[in-house]
Amino acid sequence: MADTDTTSTALDNAFAGVVDALVELMRSGVRPDVLEAQRLLLQRLAQQGDVFPSRVPAPLNITEVGGYLNLLESAGQLDMRASAVASALGVAGPAPGSAALGGVVPVGFVEVANDRPAGAAQASIPPLLSVRADFHAPLQTALATLHASGCALPLRAPRATLPANQPGATATSLDLDLALAALGRSLEVFPGTLLVDPTSDALAIARPETPATEPLRLVARTLDGSTMVAEASWVAVRASATGIATDAPTAARYLEVAPVLQTAGWLHPQPLVAPTALASRGTLVRFVNVTGLVPGETTLGAELALLYPPAAIARSAFAALTAWVWDGSSFAAPV
Repeated sequence: MADTDTTSTALDNAFAGVVDALVELMRSGVRPDVLEAQRLLLQRLAQQGDVFPSRVPAPLNITEVGGYLNLLESAGQLDMRASAVASALGVAGPAPGSAALGGVVPVGFVEVANDRPAGAAQASIPPLLSVRADFHAPLQTALATLHASGCALPLRAPRATLPANQPGATATSLDLDLALAALGRSLEVFPGTLLVDPTSDALAIARPETPATEPLRLVARTLDGSTMVAEASWVAVRASATGIATDAPTAARYLEVAPVLQTAGWLHPQPLVAPTALASRGTLVRFVNVTGLVPGETTLGAELALLYPPAAIARSAFAALTAWVWDGSSFAAPV
């Protein structure tokens, strides 16, 4: 009896360890393959778990098992029949249909670590940033380039959500900013990390002192004393609630951000607009990514289907616009 109890305890401990490992996997995974495993685990829990006790008596012999299987086959429930066989054998059955969970999306979103430089805004900066899974690797490479130069780039992504459908509304145009945000193709610099005090902010809107015709640009200040970025004389801008002011030229180690993010497909929206106040920061603090959008070919529906299940798209304000085509600058009704 003691041996039986010891064995049972060991099995219980082993099972608890497996459960703990699965919980940790579902909680902390960020890679696309891990997220897919999370989805499968949750799907099995939702559709194949023993949620309610069975009302059917357990089969007493193989003949009764065969009867149940024949019943499922005659009812056309072949998927359930395969799951029943797998359950009897104690192995994972075929993946259930995903209709109950809204469908499986091929790309989706992943979370990456966000920069949180010291400063008054640090407490507000989210530690994680949600980005499209297919943009993840290039963005990480670009951020690593900035980090290697001693710079930081705190970002935020507009919430990737589908606008609700308005009954009776007929769309004649498309809000491009809203569409790009829903498609995970929009990022912006986190507020409070620039335009406040260029001498201490992690980022700045500035231009080289000479020539005076140089346009303003987004730059990142070296934060760790690194000398990898050459020191130069810069003229930076600071903003208030009502306007902007230009600082006197000062020596600083600033790295231009746009060329680095451009390698990952992220560009400033055009035309470039300089800030006019803290609440009107212009387009130098924003980035959009249009890689993969082929003019005259890519439809809004195809892009949405990479990120959202069909049922969610059908309930959204974009439902009637899925046939609209990318024309090089926006999605427009097909001609």
